[in-house]
Amino acid sequence: MNGFLHWYATSGDERPDVVTILNSRKGVLSVISRKPITAFLAGLFTCAALTSVVSQSLTANAHNADQRQLAQADESEDGGPLDITTLSDDEILSKWKALIDRRQEIAGKLVEYELEFKKADLEGKKSIQKKYTNLIKEFEQKVRPDLVALAIKVAELDPDDSEAINIALALAWEKNEYQKVADWAQKLYDAGQKSKAVLNYGGVANFALHNFETAKTWLDEANTELLLDPNLGERYLGDAADYIEFWKEEQAIRENEANAPEGEQNPQVLFKTNKGDILIELFENEAPNTVANYISLIESKTYDGIRFHRVIPNFMVQGGDPNSKDADPNNDGSGGPGYTIPCECYAENSRRHFAGSLSMAHRGKDTGGSQFFITHLPTPHLNVNREEESGHTVFGRVVEGLDVVRQIEKNDEIIEATVVRKRDHEYKLTTTAEE
Repeated sequence: MNGFLHWYATSGDERPDVVTILNSRKGVLSVISRKPITAFLAGLFTCAALTSVVSQSLTANAHNADQRQLAQADESEDGGPLDITTLSDDEILSKWKALIDRRQEIAGKLVEYELEFKKADLEGKKSIQKKYTNLIKEFEQKVRPDLVALAIKVAELDPDDSEAINIALALAWEKNEYQKVADWAQKLYDAGQKSKAVLNYGGVANFALHNFETAKTWLDEANTELLLDPNLGERYLGDAADYIEFWKEEQAIRENEANAPEGEQNPQVLFKTNKGDILIELFENEAPNTVANYISLIESKTYDGIRFHRVIPNFMVQGGDPNSKDADPNNDGSGGPGYTIPCECYAENSRRHFAGSLSMAHRGKDTGGSQFFITHLPTPHLNVNREEESGHTVFGRVVEGLDVVRQIEKNDEIIEATVVRKRDHEYKLTTTAEE
């Protein structure tokens, strides 16, 4: 029954008694209702419903394989998943229009079937049920997946197509493509289409891009209009206001660092990955011991061949575990250099987490070693809380290649790590314990 609409009609009833949309594999909203079919038809075939199909598990941070399969389109009886790489721009736009038209045709036919169902005898009801089921199957297995597969490209080709943009917002969000999300959301916002998707995705995308005042404006508006998504915009509502001032402070620090005299500039390291190069500047002034540890590990070639063993979209990528070099994936995330180092986030001048921040992973206070993470967007909950003695040491930031960081997937590799600049002194490391 997966992907089908099924109803059970009781004797003498003129309409379906129980309507159930079963599509748990794709995360589609399941509905059990005692309403006529027309009560949910409009929602099932609207852009908003398509967007929610994509966004449900994303906003809950449940980025699983099933959700990714949705964007690729299902195998179906008439040709399998749609390969848009074989289509010209004109063909893409033409197919999109045909799919939109077909979706409307299906919606219309389903309404007709409901009216026929009311008047049909038992055999007629069975026949209508079969036709109804076949249309739902067509929509679930072909029309909707193809619309999803085409949405981002259509949004790029026709920025006035608000329906494509609404669907594309959720898809681009899953890929950490914050500039696309922000640009598309802005276009809809300026056109007066201030939907829940626009305000939440657009608000948080601006937060990710350090446009904190815009993020605050949009998320405040979503809150006022009761459109705030608890798994998306609500998580950043308060932080957007705080980060306006945090960003001003951070920008002032970065300006001073950029104007530092030769010999006092921050160290820099380069990661060559299978997805591209990442240039990172290290915060020696605020986290000297963590930086010394990092430079030591890079110069000893510890990071060469290490994989990013943990990747969470719209959060961060984590690597640095020597165990990721072996053939056993079960031990990834449990390894280290054989010692631990103290946290430096409790110092008064410690840095906060922004997009592209390099930070120490640990199992608790003073248990860091070689594992680190790089953020996709600002992560306020990882900033230091001195009262609770929690937080992570920010000891660097990406200066080139943040787009690469946001493309990294689990098991992508650091092919080579090198120190490209450091200060002219010995980097002495202080450890807390041997592992």
